[in-house]
Amino acid sequence: MNKISTTFESKDTVDFIIDDNADLEWLSSISDSSYDRCFVIIDENVDDIWGERIFGKLKNNGAEVFELRVKPVEESKSLSYYPVALEFLEKNRCGRFDLVIAIGGGIIIDLASFTVSTYMRGLPLYIVATTLIGQVDASTAGKTCLNTTTSKNLLGTFYYPLIVYNNIEFLTTNKKNILRQGFSEIFKYGLLDSKPLVDMLIEYEKNSDILLLEKIILQTIESRISIRKKDALASNLGHTFGHALEKYSSYKILHGDAISMGTVMALNYAVRRGEMTTNTKDEIVNMMKYLGLNIYLDSSVEAGPLVEKMMSDKKSSSKALNLVLLKEIEKPYSDAHGLFYKTDPNEVVDFLQGFISTYEYRIDNCDEYLLNDNLEY
Repeated sequence: MNKISTTFESKDTVDFIIDDNADLEWLSSISDSSYDRCFVIIDENVDDIWGERIFGKLKNNGAEVFELRVKPVEESKSLSYYPVALEFLEKNRCGRFDLVIAIGGGIIIDLASFTVSTYMRGLPLYIVATTLIGQVDASTAGKTCLNTTTSKNLLGTFYYPLIVYNNIEFLTTNKKNILRQGFSEIFKYGLLDSKPLVDMLIEYEKNSDILLLEKIILQTIESRISIRKKDALASNLGHTFGHALEKYSSYKILHGDAISMGTVMALNYAVRRGEMTTNTKDEIVNMMKYLGLNIYLDSSVEAGPLVEKMMSDKKSSSKALNLVLLKEIEKPYSDAHGLFYKTDPNEVVDFLQGFISTYEYRIDNCDEYLLNDNLEY
């Protein structure tokens, strides 16, 4: 018997560009000599607002441009929609010397990145992130994903764009409740990796300065990358609970809002298991209130069905849930076995039954309430 072992190392390099140029001048730098053609997969709402400026800059280069408009709903990043994105590339004979540009928020970025990673085993990809959650989360660590009929983000690859372009001007056309989704993820990264990031968020709540926002985005990307280097799933604070809450609501509750409520659940579970003090939990929840993040839970949620959905989480095994928990700010849970807290699903059901029955911020029609720009506590 003969055996050969080797290790393949990725040498992917991603350039993150952050600016506030209202004319989107950077897009003019995409040279027609570098790529034969451009294939743009774009959020239809972004196209309606920014399309003239975006495509004006791209076409100024003389390149032939193809466009696929996509509705920014969870159903668009699904197995049922995936063939539509594939057909867009295939029918126009998109090849390895062409460039694909994903333009939009997390849904468009996830869909386009997954499609590109699987078509011809990968094509050149640029991302133009137009929402805060897209700029600080979806575009930052090579994550691509699709939803299945039963699970959130169960299908996925890791595939890195060559360039991510974040323009602060795009955020001026985001509704406040959409911006809240991004701030939810930023706060999560601050809890896991960067107390200064949490402090900057609190300062930004007092003084919404554009230069401070650029610093916040930059620091969040750096924290995201730092966590990603430890483990691809180590940033999932609140996500095991939160993804299940999204699915429970049939995705009527947006990702950031679900993750914030999932974080509240994870904090309380950490207290129950003796990993966090009640004072630390209360301090963090009070910061969430100050920042206007979601801490509301729909009154229809039941412990058993929620945990059943949690069992489809990527970190779970057939017999256990593996949770990202927090001990203190900047101090996530870890032990000799790794970064995840392994726990019996029945224990989580028992916890949730008690938590839900006494939770102060449980309301009817939570998804409708979360459409508001501002939340009251």
